[in-house]
Order: sequence, then C-alpha cells, then structure tokens
Amino acid sequence: MSKLRHVETLTSAPVVGQRYLVPTVLYPWFGSTEAWPVMGPKHTDAEHIGFDVPHFHVDVRFLSDAQVRRIERRRNFGDIESIAAGYPLATSHTGSEAEPHPEPVFRRLTCRRPGHGYPRHAAGARQGLRALAAAYAGRKCGRNGAGLLVCPHKGFVLGSLEPDAERRVVCPLHGLVVDVATGSVVGGGACAEAA
Repeated sequence: MSKLRHVETLTSAPVVGQRYLVPTVLYPWFGSTEAWPVMGPKHTDAEHIGFDVPHFHVDVRFLSDAQVRRIERRRNFGDIESIAAGYPLATSHTGSEAEPHPEPVFRRLTCRRPGHGYPRHAAGARQGLRALAAAYAGRKCGRNGAGLLVCPHKGFVLGSLEPDAERRVVCPLHGLVVDVATGSVVGGGACAEAA
C-alpha cells in the first residue's frame, strides 16, 4: 500500500479517483455540520474585496457526492465552483457571538472532480477582484520549503493546479493568474474575462 500524498505538497493536479490527505474543517455550511475539505489558510478579504469575515475556501475537488447534493438543494443555481466561491466557509454568527472555526484536521479523501477552475463569472464583487488583480500585477510568488509556488495574496500553494497551454494557473481562492515559468502574477480571473 503506497503512502497517501498530502494535497498541499502535490506538484501536479490530484488524480480523480485517488485518495489524498486533505485539510478539513468541521463546521456548519449549507445546513450541514460536517468535515468540509478546505484549501489555503483561514483569512479575511477586507483589503480589496471588502469581506472582513474570517473564512476558508472549500476545495470542491474533494467534496463528496452527498455534500454536492446538499449544496445544490440549498442553492439551485450555478456550478459547484461558483457556489463555493460565492459562499465561502465563513464564520457563522449566533446572536452577537461569532462561532470560531476549529483548526483544520487532515482526512483521507478521494479526489472527485478534476481541476479547480476559478469561476470568473461567479464573483459579485468584480470591482474588488479587479482592484486585487491591479494591486498584485507583476508581483512574484514566493516558494515554500518544497520549492512550490505560493500565491502572494493569501499564501495558497499552487502546486496542485494544472497549468493551461500558456503555462498559467489561476489561484482558486481569488482568481489571480500566475505565470508558472516566471512566478509572476499576470492578471486576475475577473479581469481576464472582462478584458
């Protein structure tokens, strides 16, 4: 039996049908409290997007079929990537108290969907995404200890994303486009569609 690979250490896209160690957060989302697969660090997006609520982004590649059905029953529009981008796993409010997220726990999950296309049409805050792309244009990505590119905005490790024909990847957290050859931000998902 081979050792499971940690999704944050991958140097190519996860293979549909294979199992990986994936960070999950036990939290209520779309009416169900369960372990949701997440990616990137918990953060806020106050500076450009104007969303100051602590949240994680859900990794739709590892959602179970039952989780997808629960989400689609509650939100009967758009594809799953659009729903996940538009509705992050945000801190819920009960009265005036915010219920904090627990720390992520790594679980063995099967990759169910290829890639993780950033839904350029999904963001209601296009102006904020354009501001984000402009603020980060030309910035170089850092690299983690394994030498993998890390998005300069919120620190998402880009290694598990498959580059397109132009050798670019789109960060699934907020749509920044990175040239993998140079490690530079060359645009943003919302800008690319609008241009």
